[in-house]
Amino acid sequence: MRRDVDRLTASTFDLLVVGGGVYGLTIAYDAAQRGLSVALIERRDFGGGASFNHLRTIHGGLRYLQTLDVARARESLFERRTLARIAPHAVQPLRFVLPLDRSLTRGSLAMTAGFLLDRAVAFDRNEGLPANLSLPAGRVLSRDEAVAAFPELRLVDCTGAAVWYDYITPESDRLTFSYGLAADAHGAVLANYIDATAPIIEQGRVAGMQAVDRQSGRTLDIASRLTVNATGAAVAKTAHQFGEPVRKPLLKAMNLVTRLEPPPYALGGRARSGRNLFLVPWKNRSVIGTWESATTCDADAADASRQDVGDFLREINSAFPQLGLTFDDVVLVHRGAVPAVMRPDGRVALEGHERVHDHAADGVDGLISVAGTKYTTARAVAERVVSLVFDKLGRPAVPCQTAARPLVPHVVDGSATTVPTPSGKLPPDVAAHLVAAYGPRWGDVAKLLTTGVRLGERISDASPVLCAELVWAVREEMAVTLTDAVVRRTPLGAVGDPGPDALDRAGAIVGDELGWSSDQRRVEIDAVRRLYP
Repeated sequence: MRRDVDRLTASTFDLLVVGGGVYGLTIAYDAAQRGLSVALIERRDFGGGASFNHLRTIHGGLRYLQTLDVARARESLFERRTLARIAPHAVQPLRFVLPLDRSLTRGSLAMTAGFLLDRAVAFDRNEGLPANLSLPAGRVLSRDEAVAAFPELRLVDCTGAAVWYDYITPESDRLTFSYGLAADAHGAVLANYIDATAPIIEQGRVAGMQAVDRQSGRTLDIASRLTVNATGAAVAKTAHQFGEPVRKPLLKAMNLVTRLEPPPYALGGRARSGRNLFLVPWKNRSVIGTWESATTCDADAADASRQDVGDFLREINSAFPQLGLTFDDVVLVHRGAVPAVMRPDGRVALEGHERVHDHAADGVDGLISVAGTKYTTARAVAERVVSLVFDKLGRPAVPCQTAARPLVPHVVDGSATTVPTPSGKLPPDVAAHLVAAYGPRWGDVAKLLTTGVRLGERISDASPVLCAELVWAVREEMAVTLTDAVVRRTPLGAVGDPGPDALDRAGAIVGDELGWSSDQRRVEIDAVRRLYP
């Protein structure tokens, strides 16, 4: 996957996708796999917004059964199962434990009824999955059973616990990026650090975008028959470029990566606000979320303030009083702006459904805007959007195959149920990381180990990331900055500050590949350090 800006202006594309988060990437992948000519541009780096700032879990829709939204529950179940089939290397079963109280809606009776309904709705939850990815049905434990199984609950005032299973994504940013790699493998042209600045209007319809390459300053005219605005928090701002009066409220969302040693399961707790929070084990850290602001915010003002983090810490400590969490326990703040809705009582709440809007209804043809909040169902939304694209183009419908074909290229057996593991020459944690991060293509990365004396070394003793992965990120995966390489292409900096020695070494490797001066190398290292509290 090489960054070739010239290809963006060489022809007229069937579809231009603006925005390289998980929604934009899945749309580009689906459209390219169905045979459309596709371009995708992202003003920063792929997966760098809300797609990076999520809880690393893939949900099967149990939450929707609380409101009897069976359709959404079925879709989430299908997409959870689909992801396990097309990217089995990227997910692992994770047990969730939620203490119950005596209330009508959060008590044992309510959860028992919910699990009975879930068994009926999710009767095919494991269809086509290998045994290691099959998920048991949920159940309710009495207090004695819960305390015996989960010692953390001894200090919690509860009547019992609900236990169910979903997936966690050990290399979540690699999973997001895999959709971009798959789009590229099907002929799509993708480029990061391309800022869409103004629409191209021809005969009263949108015919592409004017853009600026932030790396060179070069201006570009990218021609397309249809444009999809999938810019996440900036979806309304981007639509304004087309003269569209789109008003989409946003709220701040936040998860905290902490240095606390995690339990081997995800532990739930109810905060004073009434919100359920979850402490999720991820890469030997505890990720806790999700906090949402009580008021709306602007797309450009989504950074979490110290007051926001303090508010969230108080929420966490009300849900998990045994933790006594402080600012010093926080190693990384996942934050971003996400679509919201205004409730009739005037309060703001997270948007529960994706919004797909064809602007032809407003007199602006050639533009479709997409806003979504659920990582799990992004592929399904992309399928619907691309079907709309075919209809808008007047093309014969082409069936979507993204739910059936392996996500990562070069799967040999076609079933995508197993991935060959690295040889015993690699330490177990490195081998596990390579498989989870690259799937069947881990061998392509491993080939680099023989081309340089030190490429097989770890960047840091505290991380399984090898020097070769940073070289691969630059040469084959469009890493343009040090942050791209150490936070999203690899997890070196995704769990907290890797430390000055690791960043100096990473900066030297990436800098040598990209020809940085010593001053530029220092600028890049400082940019990474600013991510951390």
